[in-house]
Amino acid sequence: MAKGTHCFEILMNDKLPGGSGAGLPGVIVAYGEDAFLRRESIDTALGLGGVDTEAVRSYDGEECKWVDVHDELATLSLFDNSHRVALVNSADKLLKDNRPQLEKWSAAAAEGSLLILMLGSFPSNTKLYKVIEKSGWLINCGLPTSSSRSKTPDLGALKKWIVAWGTKRHELKLTSAQATLILDAVGPDCGLLHQELAKLALYADDKLVLTDELIRQNVGSWRTRTMWEIADSIADGRVADALEQLQRVFAAGEHPAAVIPQISWSLRRFGNAAHLILQSKRTGQNLSGKAAVGFCGFWGADVALAEGRLRRMGLRRASKILQWLLELDLKIKGSHSTPSRAIFALEELCMRLA
Repeated sequence: MAKGTHCFEILMNDKLPGGSGAGLPGVIVAYGEDAFLRRESIDTALGLGGVDTEAVRSYDGEECKWVDVHDELATLSLFDNSHRVALVNSADKLLKDNRPQLEKWSAAAAEGSLLILMLGSFPSNTKLYKVIEKSGWLINCGLPTSSSRSKTPDLGALKKWIVAWGTKRHELKLTSAQATLILDAVGPDCGLLHQELAKLALYADDKLVLTDELIRQNVGSWRTRTMWEIADSIADGRVADALEQLQRVFAAGEHPAAVIPQISWSLRRFGNAAHLILQSKRTGQNLSGKAAVGFCGFWGADVALAEGRLRRMGLRRASKILQWLLELDLKIKGSHSTPSRAIFALEELCMRLA
């Protein structure tokens, strides 16, 4: 297959990485931060490959053991000759603990089996990456960028996806200018964009057309807009404002598990920018704050705002954001899984950035 197949090629064109006549490989890796794109890409690929999603055995990568996944893939059925499919969600830990076994399996997967790994990241300089590059499919499920070295989202590609996805999944006829309106209001989050397109489909006329005014009035619920405002308040150090807005959101019935990922996505960009600057200092390159935030998903007028917010936080504190977000994620999946304790953990993060 062509290496680095981006998920948009599958989702927009209904085209498998190996071509229209290619069968499914033994291993597929869908990697990238966008969980929505990972899920949609795999569902689409399985559908195009003729695999019934009900036949897929799913595993939690944080808890499952490789021996169980291996047995599922290697055990032949006496009554069914269809693909044996094992899908491992959040497979980063499974990969870390069983890299040699996965390398061996990927190089010579059992006939009729399909292993699907859903990963947050997958470095291209690893042996496993190179093995799967030759024998399986690698599907990049991150936001599209203008080049392999760039970390800034390609807004043009995102707008084309909004138009195509609106037509394919929501029966909407959007113009490029309307895609810009939607992207500006929601931000570069394909899961949220999908939800907003589904909502906008309810307002389309008989010809599946929307006016610009309808889009301005209805795109982005007050909750969606509030998430951006809360993230901005936290980044500005206006903790009282952030906590007050969070209280309103939770009082309206929003679950913390739905709020935290949106806020985390926004704050994570500051942590990434801080690490880029610190790394550049160690290598003697001295990357500017403006360049760093540009590499980490800010664009337009937000670049100057983000640079100022990063300066207010300070590199030392901003560099801890990724660790704090990881701690928050682990807490809400474990010790703080109840709504009340999850809210407490989020408030604690706000105080850390005060």
